[in-house]
Amino acid sequence: MSKITLPIRYYRRFPPGKHLGHVEEDVEIDLARTVFLVVDVYGLGFAPEEESRAAPSLVTAESVRIERDIVVNHLRPATDAARRIGLPVVYTSNAAPRIALERYEFCEQRKRNAEHDFKKVFAELPIDPREYEYGDSDMIKYSRVVAPQSGDYFVRKIVYSSFFETRLDSLLRHLDADTLICVGFSASECFIGSMMDAFNRNYRIIILRDCTLAAETLPAEEATSAFTHRMVLWMETYIASSSTSQQFIAACAAHKS
Repeated sequence: MSKITLPIRYYRRFPPGKHLGHVEEDVEIDLARTVFLVVDVYGLGFAPEEESRAAPSLVTAESVRIERDIVVNHLRPATDAARRIGLPVVYTSNAAPRIALERYEFCEQRKRNAEHDFKKVFAELPIDPREYEYGDSDMIKYSRVVAPQSGDYFVRKIVYSSFFETRLDSLLRHLDADTLICVGFSASECFIGSMMDAFNRNYRIIILRDCTLAAETLPAEEATSAFTHRMVLWMETYIASSSTSQQFIAACAAHKS
C-alpha cells in the first residue's frame, strides 16, 4: 500500500532517568487508512479582502494576525498537501453532516437488488452544505483561505468533542481510517476534547503542532498561546505524537515524486 514516512515527536516522563523529554523518530503512515482532520478552523480576516469583515465582538486585530500566520503559512499549505496525495479531509464544526454514501453496504444492497444509482436517487439541489440554526453567526464565518472545498467532508458538532453524538466515528470507520493527522486552533478546548475522544476510540493521533495556537513561532509565555503549549505537551505525553506542517508537506512531496 501507498505510504509516507513522517518525522514525529512525543514526550517521555517515565521511567525516571531514562530518555526523558522529547523523543523524535520516523513513522510510516498508511495513506489508505489515514484522514486529515480539521477541528473548528474558521473565521474571517485571513485573506486581504476579508480584513475589515472580521467580527469585532469575538476577535481582536492581534488574534487575527496570529491566526492568519497559522492559516496562511502552515494550516492551508498542509491541508492542500493532504488533498494532493488523496487523503480525505474532514472538517468538524457547527454545520450539517456529510458521509460517504458509496461506502455503505446499504447502497451496495440497493444496487444489487433494485439497481439504484445513488447519484440520481439521493441527488440534492446545489445548496450550501453548511447550515446555521440561527442564521448569520459572529463566529462561524469561513474565510475563503480555509473553507471546506468540494470533496471534503463536513461533520456537525455541538460540544467540545467532535465525536459526541456526531457522525464522525461512523465516517472515519467507513473510510477505514486508523490514523488521524489533526489540526485546529485552540488545543485547550474543542481540539483537545476531540483528540481525547479519538484516542479512546483507538485512533492513532498525529498533531501538526504549528497548525495550532501552540505554533512554535509564538512565545510560549503569551496569554494566547501559553495554555495551548501546555495542552500540546500533555497530548504528546499521553495520547498523541506531533509533527509540523513543513515535515508533513515534505513527506507528501516525497511520496508524490
